[in-house]
Amino acid sequence: MSNKTLQSLFHYKRWADGELLDAIATLDAQQYAEDHHTCLRIFNHIHVVDAIFKANLLGESHGFSATNTPETPTLAALRTAIGELDGWYLAYVARLSQADGDAVLSFNFVDGDKGRMSREEMLLHLVTHGGYHRGAIGRMLVQCGITPPRDTLTTFLHRSEPKRRGEDGSPFAG
Repeated sequence: MSNKTLQSLFHYKRWADGELLDAIATLDAQQYAEDHHTCLRIFNHIHVVDAIFKANLLGESHGFSATNTPETPTLAALRTAIGELDGWYLAYVARLSQADGDAVLSFNFVDGDKGRMSREEMLLHLVTHGGYHRGAIGRMLVQCGITPPRDTLTTFLHRSEPKRRGEDGSPFAG
């Protein structure tokens, strides 16, 4: 996978995370207390896994014994933590060489099992893992009467690069 593609995927991840955090903010935490809490728990799980894999990529200990934390952060705290880590990943992939991306690293999962993945595979895992769980949150929002954001890669690409739809007046080449 090219570095340009990885960068695009992590820009997409940051955008999709922000879109969904904005949607969760519209969920009435009093009326839908359990659903609101569950949305935060799921999003916190995404964030913890992102943090675990950051440590794996750096060859450091992550300090987690589970893929979620005992306490549920507030939406504001979660938004800040996710924004900081998404920013770290954007900087990380921007300087990642093809050789570094292809390098296979050994690490331990939180359950103690050993794993081996290339850096590129780890990064792709984070994009797909987050998408899977954002979909679950989106489904919960629908059940609470909120239309979730259209956070697909195609939506992101066409909003961030309108010329992909030929909206700049030139014939679409693609």
